[in-house]
Amino acid sequence: MDNFIPAIQGQLATLLAYPFDPSRRIYLAYLLGSLAIVLIWMAAAVARRDSVMAKQLWQRLVSPAIWWHRSARLDYQLMVINPALRLLLLGLFSISLVPVALATESFLADFLGDSNLTWSSVQVTAAYTLTLFILDDFTRFLLHYLMHKVPWLWSIHRLHHSAEVMTPFTVYRIHPIESLLYSLRMVLTQGLVLGLFFFGFGMNLSVWEIAGANVFTYLFNLAGANLRHSHLWISWGPWLERLFISPAQHQIHHSSDPVHFDRNMGAFLAIWDGLFGSLVLARGQIVHAYGLHRSKPSPHMSLWQAYYEPCLHCGRAIGGSLKAMINRLRAPTLSLKPLRDLT
Repeated sequence: MDNFIPAIQGQLATLLAYPFDPSRRIYLAYLLGSLAIVLIWMAAAVARRDSVMAKQLWQRLVSPAIWWHRSARLDYQLMVINPALRLLLLGLFSISLVPVALATESFLADFLGDSNLTWSSVQVTAAYTLTLFILDDFTRFLLHYLMHKVPWLWSIHRLHHSAEVMTPFTVYRIHPIESLLYSLRMVLTQGLVLGLFFFGFGMNLSVWEIAGANVFTYLFNLAGANLRHSHLWISWGPWLERLFISPAQHQIHHSSDPVHFDRNMGAFLAIWDGLFGSLVLARGQIVHAYGLHRSKPSPHMSLWQAYYEPCLHCGRAIGGSLKAMINRLRAPTLSLKPLRDLT
């Protein structure tokens, strides 16, 4: 307990520093980048004499009905309280990047012998930076995909999808268990990539960075990442949206329309959705509302519900899976419902 209280104080100090930390989505430069894109879209609408579109963008940008909606207020509470709970969980399930990297390097050395690669430092840095970004994005997509397909994982992730309005702070609307899973994913991914490059090029590695963040991650966050959790419909167009997830595509992902369920699960790159058959382009799509269901109220109306209901739902999902396994042993066929019907 003596160490826990200072740790919480440190987490709160870190929270206050989010707008000045390039590793955080609400870093000021990223927010300003998103604002610049909105202003460009508004200027383009005015140039087309589409005053309705320009007015709609502005109203949705500043609407108190969105920013102070009950759902948004829960997002703010979770952003403040989750760091302490995440700290506690990481203390119970701690894993370090360095042992993963060293184990990976040792395995490759034992299996393949010495590496004879002689790349220049520029080539190594470029390859390391790009590999780290691509594999991090893929494993982020893969975990997200599993959270939509595995019942007990969906039980945890559905808290994020119960948001009825979206702001840049909705990115923090996640259960501590989901936060733990993403932290473990990050450590394993970065550890494996680091170990691979330790094996290939030794331990003197560096990453191309802007303000301390991976250059690719920085640029993607600067290019409207905060608009994904918003009511501002901004599409990159059909060609680019096959490569990169646009704000509109992520808003489709959050749609309460069943036709949009389990679509556009990528973080930055859209190619993974293309490979897994979950890609939907923004053109021709309409998002009427966000949330889990069109007709049912959110199961997460309070902070307490946001924490305990996913655990309760998870227990039911695990029980349902065990029952299904037993039934599978007894009968040759099963009728499985979509995950969002498991309410």
